Amino acid sequence: MTLKYVLPVIALAASVAASAEEYQLFTGVSADHIRVSGDNETNWSLDGTYFFDKKVTLGPLDQFEYINKVTNVSAAYRDDNNVWAISGDYFAQNGLVVSAAHSRVSGNYANQIGLGYLVSDNFIIRAQAIKPKDTSAAYQFSASYNYQLQGNDYVGFTAYTDDEFEFYGISSKYFAGLNDGRYIAVGVKLTDHDGRSYWATEADYYFNTMTSVGVSYDKVDNYSLNAKHFFNRSWALEAGFGSNADSSGYKVYSLGVIGQF
Repeated sequence: MTLKYVLPVIALAASVAASAEEYQLFTGVSADHIRVSGDNETNWSLDGTYFFDKKVTLGPLDQFEYINKVTNVSAAYRDDNNVWAISGDYFAQNGLVVSAAHSRVSGNYANQIGLGYLVSDNFIIRAQAIKPKDTSAAYQFSASYNYQLQGNDYVGFTAYTDDEFEFYGISSKYFAGLNDGRYIAVGVKLTDHDGRSYWATEADYYFNTMTSVGVSYDKVDNYSLNAKHFFNRSWALEAGFGSNADSSGYKVYSLGVIGQF
């Protein structure tokens, strides 16, 4: 390769590297104001995740690789019904993945433990056992695959089922960079539970790495609109509205603050 071809490639790589951000701690606090036929309530939630190595953005400050490969711990709390949860994933150097979680809802609780194997950077398989209070354990299995496209673009797939095939489904996400520093992310989910099918879809459009708008819709006519803006590399504000096309009396107004460090 001649020098005149090498130099533009080096310049492009340097530009991509400079534009990527790295984070290890993600936090968020949000409020949902729900109105149903004249009644209303406001629910608060708080969550945080710490990664033991850096996560690198794909352009937008809230977009990362489809398959996480970094050891992490998480905690979340929601004031309605006093819901809280803690969880974690450990990724060993030999590809083994161990996960655990504990959650509580109004005095009831559930424990979860999982084993997985990172077959490659683009393929992971998992098995999980979930044991709610006073209930037999349930088992779930999943596999995720990332098909890498040009640059940071990708199409990701995840298939999952329980041990009796009463609940199964597939989800997919497409992420791509557009012209002039714009991006798009589209997700689709299809599930079947005891013969009842369900689907949901969502899409986010990024004007640049810091500002986006999104929409979602599902089979039972729930829909949402949202917008997010990062004021700097660490702090963002997100606002949203949700309702149902067949139940105009149901409305959800959301507001959240996000911190990434």
